[in-house]
Amino acid sequence: MSVKPPTVEDPAYSRLTAQALREDEAFLAAYEPPPAPAAPALSASEQAERLRDVAPAAFLYGTTAAILGEAVDVEGWKAYLDDFLKQLGLTAAAGPVARMMGVQLALCHFAIARLHVRAATRTSPAEVAAYNAAVGRLMTEFRRTSAALTAIAAAPRTRPRPPAGVRPARRAKKTRHTKLGSNRVRGRIRGKQPVG
Repeated sequence: MSVKPPTVEDPAYSRLTAQALREDEAFLAAYEPPPAPAAPALSASEQAERLRDVAPAAFLYGTTAAILGEAVDVEGWKAYLDDFLKQLGLTAAAGPVARMMGVQLALCHFAIARLHVRAATRTSPAEVAAYNAAVGRLMTEFRRTSAALTAIAAAPRTRPRPPAGVRPARRAKKTRHTKLGSNRVRGRIRGKQPVG
């Protein structure tokens, strides 16, 4: 068995390699794009506003991204959703629950479409049956939600809403003054003797 003699490091080679690495690092740093400026910190109210305005569009994007890819971005979904809610007549005055139901209808519509695409691209009869069953259940929920939204939109408001920041006065409780409803009888039932 032969033993290799220890290699002697060439100082010129080491110096040139270190110089080439420094030059390469400087070259790469010159061509790297500058770092993006940090986004300003948002207050809690600004974060809540962003959740209210942008989150539903992001959910729609997430629902369809597997099929549409980058063809429609979150801003496109926001424009679509704003127009959809406007067509439904769901302005800010409609109330938050009605607007949420409108967003759920849009989400449900695109989720159903995605399930139809998945069912159409499966080869196993069991998978096709499972997807079609899910489509049927989701379509039933879609119909229920649209019927509930129609009922909410058709229901007249019984009393006007107070202005923002004003708490409505509490109503006095209406009580019946009967023998069974009086405090005297209730006190005896609990084992207390009535006063007076």
